Amino acid sequence: MSKSVHQIIEEQVKRWEMGKIKERPIKESIDVITLSRECGCQGYEVAKKLTKALEWDLFHNEIIDAMVETSKNTRELIETLDERGMNIVDDIVSALVHHHHLWPDEYTKLLLQILGMVGKHGNAVIVGRGANFVLASPKTFRVRLVAPVKTRIANIKKKLDLSDDDAKKHVVSTDSNRAAFVHRYFNEDVADPSNYDLILNTGMVALDKAVQVIKCAL
Repeated sequence: MSKSVHQIIEEQVKRWEMGKIKERPIKESIDVITLSRECGCQGYEVAKKLTKALEWDLFHNEIIDAMVETSKNTRELIETLDERGMNIVDDIVSALVHHHHLWPDEYTKLLLQILGMVGKHGNAVIVGRGANFVLASPKTFRVRLVAPVKTRIANIKKKLDLSDDDAKKHVVSTDSNRAAFVHRYFNEDVADPSNYDLILNTGMVALDKAVQVIKCAL
């Protein structure tokens, strides 16, 4: 990545602030895609191709975590929303806490705020961090990418230059950590198909074709 994560966030904030100056029409169409993925199914690659095809912004784990960290010390990110937008984000957080019977800690509250804020701005593809549980609204399209274990191990082996055993351990560990994250922060099963609008097997569907399918589904 040629730019640092914080440079990307700073540029994003500037775009959002410029957007506040213009009167934006109320959108009824889908303008957020959440993308959940099994380890090794090339979800990040699909997300990059999708954002390029749609001319939207990409938010993945590293960026979302940096936004949460930034928000501990400043409200700059949240304040890119107008008053109505901030109220909507508060409503999202309250509804989610109530629906999932959560007792949120500081991280959870900030994570929900950041995801709600990104969702309110729209034109976003959000990878991971349980975004599909936070932004389960008519404006959000929730995608899950899967692939056979052998395919995923082979992809990780090639990508990270690992042995077969190490690639398998990486896939099992990453999937386990992601499932634990979703269970801890959202009290949900990451693999439950009812939590998604579309599930694609990238072991059977080429990445470019997967992007086409998602675009058609929109």
